[in-house]
Amino acid sequence: MEETRLTEHTRFGGCAAKVGPSELARMLCGIDIPQDENVIAGIEGYEDAGVYRISEDACMVQTIDFFTPVVDDPYHFGQIAAANALSDIYAMGGVPKTALNMVCFSPKRFGMGILKEILRGGIDKVRESGASLLGGHSVEDEEIKYGLSVTGFVHPDRIVFNKGAQPGDVLILTKPLGTGILSTGIRGKRLSPEGGERLIKTMTELNDRAAQAMLSAGARAATDVTGFGLAGHLKEMIKESIGVEIFAGKLPFFPEVPGLIEAGFIPSGLYNNRDFYVPHVIMEQSGFTGDLIFDPQSSGGLLIALAEECSDRFRASALQSSLEYWVIGRFIEEPRGKIVAR
Repeated sequence: MEETRLTEHTRFGGCAAKVGPSELARMLCGIDIPQDENVIAGIEGYEDAGVYRISEDACMVQTIDFFTPVVDDPYHFGQIAAANALSDIYAMGGVPKTALNMVCFSPKRFGMGILKEILRGGIDKVRESGASLLGGHSVEDEEIKYGLSVTGFVHPDRIVFNKGAQPGDVLILTKPLGTGILSTGIRGKRLSPEGGERLIKTMTELNDRAAQAMLSAGARAATDVTGFGLAGHLKEMIKESIGVEIFAGKLPFFPEVPGLIEAGFIPSGLYNNRDFYVPHVIMEQSGFTGDLIFDPQSSGGLLIALAEECSDRFRASALQSSLEYWVIGRFIEEPRGKIVAR
């Protein structure tokens, strides 16, 4: 197979480009959205996935996610994109069951060998999740894009929404931050082989164990950390109802992050996130935390709100499955709608 640096063919600095919730709401203003009493989570809730009740004991969970390459190896890119899409099902407390490929690719420009490796990576992650691949759709495109549409199932009583956190709840994160910054470092050929291996290992990891721990501990709310960064996804959790305090000194990050930030390897998505979410953030800390919380993540971890008395149950489940996690903050009564980093 001819060697191709996949990240040379993305315009977004190694991160997923997304339309923010408020922009989406503005675009859809005045458009009549079909309604159904069985829709439990739809477009208006900005949830990770849609949820539709199909019986008293079962709901269908649906999502789609895809992006441009964040690493150079096509097989690893396929794995990362698939893990990222599957994560939306896990974040809602669901179990993935079926998947469809979504591909934008130019065979004339890149060769079918590259596409085969991307699809092989995705299929391997679908298989690991226990889901079945049913097919997919492709479009010829000069810019490579890949991801999945995923359908899963969840019991109505086990759905985990992104809202529901209460003041006093602890905030848990299950993967380190900085994937957007490190992916940009790959584009600039500034990431060591060891750093690249750490990054790929993290981004290809499914969030199934995190979801199991979350459910066993009775999480109040959860989401996954992806393109909107830590700040953006926290804002989805608190909305204007409560606030959240971040323990800046306890945020997990890849060791290469500070050096890459200092060298200027910052993805464009980080600036977009900062512009949009900075009015909702109170920074009481200096240093690179201000960049880290806005960094757009690819296939990030779960962000979980948990009553403090349930922490032991989460810890026991995490220990049993060898899940790494960090307590990075606490939800607070005031200031409402604000993220306080201290």
